[in-house]
Amino acid sequence: MGGMETSENERDGPTVLGRAVPMRALRPRLVLGLLLGGSFAGVWLTHAGDPLRVRTLFWLLVVTAGLLGGGLYWRLVIFDQSRFEASGDRRYVRRRWRRLETVAVVGSALAGTTAVVTATAGPSFGTRLLGTGLVAGLLPWFGVRYVGADSALTRTLRSVLLGTVLVSLGSFAWIETNTTVLDWAIRAGHLGAFSLWIGGAGWHNFVVLPTVRSRPDAGDALRSQARAFRRHLPAVIALVFLTGLYQTDRLLGLAPSAVLGSRLGHLVGFKLLVLTTLTAMVAATYRRTE
Repeated sequence: MGGMETSENERDGPTVLGRAVPMRALRPRLVLGLLLGGSFAGVWLTHAGDPLRVRTLFWLLVVTAGLLGGGLYWRLVIFDQSRFEASGDRRYVRRRWRRLETVAVVGSALAGTTAVVTATAGPSFGTRLLGTGLVAGLLPWFGVRYVGADSALTRTLRSVLLGTVLVSLGSFAWIETNTTVLDWAIRAGHLGAFSLWIGGAGWHNFVVLPTVRSRPDAGDALRSQARAFRRHLPAVIALVFLTGLYQTDRLLGLAPSAVLGSRLGHLVGFKLLVLTTLTAMVAATYRRTE
């Protein structure tokens, strides 16, 4: 995310309702908003023939599953509770993540099952696998809630939950393409990169920032973890761009007239603008911290 770095020395940002809003608080929200807008345009493209309600449900599935998958990656790989000096800080972070995790699990299950039932005339391999992944994901989540945060089983259960998210995203990519293995792999890679990005954005907006405001002593540990996540972004951006380029070629072609001369092409242009803006924000963050 362009706003992952939260330097205390950044200047205040714009004034809203007579109050200066620090850029370190505004930037992560802008990143999240851009990711949401770009993802909606992407779902609109891949489901152009579906009714609005179906496209909206599939978009909610992509967003909530992405928040869950990317957030779980942060929780399992990047989050290091030993960096927090106070046990209260650790508990606060875990509690914030548990709330976001609950919203993402329930949201993806509801949006996904409703979209599948609404959008398809009959069962298929992709829809069966998607439904299985969504339902199976509830089991390890219930397990995490039951055994508690301090149990030795919690990490294993969350790893299983992450696996069900990957299965769900992979099956969703198959539903969207349903052509060749290459097309499926490209779409799955695109969704996976988006998942990692929006999951990190969700963690930063709903876990890191509230924790830093409420418990300033936890700031150093969280900022170091934010920097660790930010190192993933060059690869994420490259993957989103290259897979998006391939999908655009398959959908419209890469000729300027094809992209500029249709409504679908305008959506592609909007997505490119979003990615360019996010890339510039990431680059600016790197320059500030050199």
